[in-house]
Amino acid sequence: MFRTNYNRAVLRIRIDTVTPLRIGAGDAGLDPTGADLTCVRTRHGSHGATVYIPGSSLKGVIRAAAEASVRGRKLAGVLGACDDPLEHKGGSCGGRYQNDSDTPTQAIHGAHCLACRLFGSPAIKGRASVRDLFPWSDAASPGDRHAAGGENHTSANRLELRHGVAIDRVLGSVKHGPFDQELVPAGVAFFGDIALENYQVWQLGLLVEAFDQLDNGFAQLGSSKSRGLGVVALAVERIVHEQAGRRLRPCGVGDLATAEEHKAYGLLVEGELPLADGTPHGLAMRFEAHGQATDWLTAGRAALGALL
Repeated sequence: MFRTNYNRAVLRIRIDTVTPLRIGAGDAGLDPTGADLTCVRTRHGSHGATVYIPGSSLKGVIRAAAEASVRGRKLAGVLGACDDPLEHKGGSCGGRYQNDSDTPTQAIHGAHCLACRLFGSPAIKGRASVRDLFPWSDAASPGDRHAAGGENHTSANRLELRHGVAIDRVLGSVKHGPFDQELVPAGVAFFGDIALENYQVWQLGLLVEAFDQLDNGFAQLGSSKSRGLGVVALAVERIVHEQAGRRLRPCGVGDLATAEEHKAYGLLVEGELPLADGTPHGLAMRFEAHGQATDWLTAGRAALGALL
């Protein structure tokens, strides 16, 4: 499915922290005066050290939310989500096919559940990749609070220090602690991209299902969720879609692949993307949705719902 590049899209997303956020660094570092539980940081080549949201952390939450929305269902005759994608035995799509060298790649793709078709498994590459999110927007003009070095960038790195204890469930007294944890404060924004490659419109819809769960507070990001942390708001600010050829309407891969590939890979009924003005871009057509991003998300929801 990835030997030919049919279409691709990049979704620019914005995540605002509604409550404080902590994505742990995994160790306390070498500073003896530092907090016991620190936030993950990275060093940007231009803007120095900063807190950020790792793409792997966000992808895990998005995948779990997407799987929860389709688990136990069959859509267009295909299982929504396998039992456990981390199980490398027979209960998961990857467990059944990761060491299978006899079954054709096309048939393996067609035997995967909807979630694994979008996010991948040990046997096939996923269609969605999530990039790191930073507390500044490349689209912001100099002086804007969301530009690098602006108010939002500064506020995100002005971390809150919260103290906590672990309570003995029998005695009701303190069992461990007190301990300190760093938190990104509420009210700051992070910006990043999610890329789709050779995708069907229903796969955009499955992403939107996960976005809705995050935006509505049903799914949370980071650790200490039971302590009230990790509630965020998620918005798609723009979508850039490219596809091979000179078609004047944006299409899912089901409308671009050949009939033989459609059958061999077990592609589902294709949905329709909204009309948009396209411009030639090399060998492809490029469609950009800035103010129309909501229409694209609605089209994705409709394509996913049509599989019921």
